[in-house]
Amino acid sequence: MISLAEKLKQQHGSVIHLYCNSPQEVDYYTKRNSEQLFASVNNSSILLKAAFDTELDPDEVIARARKYEALSGLTINRMAVAHRHFGRGYALGGFHHPRSRYSETVDYLHMVHAFGMTLEYWDREFEEKHITLCLNGTREASYLSQCRDVPYRVMALSRHENYHFWAWNEMYESPLIERAFHARRGGDNIELVIPYFTHRASRATFLKSFSLKAMVKNLALLSARYAYWNLRGYEKAKGYYFGENAKFFFKIRSQYRQLAKLNLKKLADLSGSRFVYFPMHVEPETALHGLSPEYFYQQALIAAVSRDLPAGVFLAVKEAYGAIGRRPDHFYRQIADLKNVVLLDPWEIGIQCAQSADAVVTICGTAGLEALAGGKPVIAFGRHNIYNFHPAVQLVRDETELRNQLEKALGSHFEPESIKRDAKRLLQAIVECSFDMGEYDYLDLTSFENEQVKAAAASLIESLDLNHADLEIAVQ
Repeated sequence: MISLAEKLKQQHGSVIHLYCNSPQEVDYYTKRNSEQLFASVNNSSILLKAAFDTELDPDEVIARARKYEALSGLTINRMAVAHRHFGRGYALGGFHHPRSRYSETVDYLHMVHAFGMTLEYWDREFEEKHITLCLNGTREASYLSQCRDVPYRVMALSRHENYHFWAWNEMYESPLIERAFHARRGGDNIELVIPYFTHRASRATFLKSFSLKAMVKNLALLSARYAYWNLRGYEKAKGYYFGENAKFFFKIRSQYRQLAKLNLKKLADLSGSRFVYFPMHVEPETALHGLSPEYFYQQALIAAVSRDLPAGVFLAVKEAYGAIGRRPDHFYRQIADLKNVVLLDPWEIGIQCAQSADAVVTICGTAGLEALAGGKPVIAFGRHNIYNFHPAVQLVRDETELRNQLEKALGSHFEPESIKRDAKRLLQAIVECSFDMGEYDYLDLTSFENEQVKAAAASLIESLDLNHADLEIAVQ
C-alpha cells in the first residue's frame, strides 16, 4: 500500500491521507514521512477506544446510531456481525475463539456508542478532507463512502493463482467481472486445477501447527510478544487476554485429536458414491461473517442440506484447518450424528473434493469457483460471491426451495461441459479484471516487485470513473 501510494502521487499528483490503527503506527509513519508522501497521518482506531468512554447519554447514543442506520440502511447490530470482538456472539461455530477485554467488558450501549462515534468520525473525515477515494478502508469507512457516494476500493483475492482485484465494497464485489463475463463469447483455455497461491502458502504453515513442538514454540513466542507489548505500552497488549490466547493453543491440539478419533473419510473412500460437498469456514472470519452477513449459520446449513438430500446421496463435510480449536464442544460429534453426513479428513485437497462431488454447497467459499471449473453445479447461500451470476449457480434465498435446488443440481438439468465452458469465460473475466501479484503473500510482506505495484495502480485507475489527476485519497 505504501508503494502504491507513492505510485499514485507520482503519476497523478494524488493527495494521500494515511489512516492507522494505533498511536504506535501513527508515530512509526510520521517519522518516515520526511518526503511528505502523506498529507496527513491519522489515528482512526476510534471503535475500540470509544467503547470505554464514560458518562454516556443513552438518548444521544441512540440518536446518533439511528442517524447512521438511516443513512447506511444497516443496523448497528448488522455492522457488528463481522467484528471479532463485538460480534463474537454471531460466531455460532467459533465459541472457543479467544476472548478479549473488548468482548467481555463492553456492554450493549457502549457497543452502539462505539460504532456511532466511528461512523461520525469517518463522516467528518470525508467532509473536512474532501476525500474522493477510500482505499483499503475499514468496513465503517466503506459504509460512509457509500453514504457520500465516494468510490471505495479494497484489494481482494481473485481466488485464482495469485491474482487480486479491486473490489468496490466491503463485500468484495465488482461489477466489472460480471460485465467482462457477459462481454465474452467464449473462454480461453484457462484451467483451475490447483488451489490458489495464498491457500498453498498457508497450508504448509497450518500443517505444522498441530504438533506438540509447534504448541510449545507458539506459547514461547506469545509470552515474548505480550511481555514486549506491555513493556512498550502498546494497545495490542490490552486486546485479547494472554490466558485466552495461551489456552487456545492447547484447544487447537486437543480438538484436532478429538476430530481425528472420529470416522474421518478420505476422498477415495467416497469413490462410487454420490455426494454433495460442503467445506466449512473458520469462525469468526471476514470470509464468512464479513462476506455473508445475511447467512452465516454453518451447522444449520449442514442440517438443512442433510434433511433435503434424496435417498442414496451423502453430504461430505470438510473442516477448515484454521477453525480447529475454535469449535464448540461436541460440534463434530453432532454433525457426525447425521446419518447421511460423512466427515472428510481436513487435509484432503479442497479443489479435488469439489471437482469429485456431484454438486457443491457453499456459503461464500472458493469451492464454488473450483466446482464450476470442474463442471459441477453449485448451490450458494452467500449473496455476494463473484461467481453467483454463473448459469450453474443456484442462490438460496428461501430454504423451502432447497430440496428442489438439490434435485436440480443432482439431476440432468446442468450439462458438465457447458458448466466448464462458462467457467472458463468466468475465469478469463476474473483475470482480465485482476492483476498478478507474483510471489507476494501475507506471510512475507516484502515479496513484491515494482511491476506488481505498477499493475495494481493501473488496475485501480481503470476501475475508477473519476478525474484521475485530482484524487484526494484516504489509505488504510
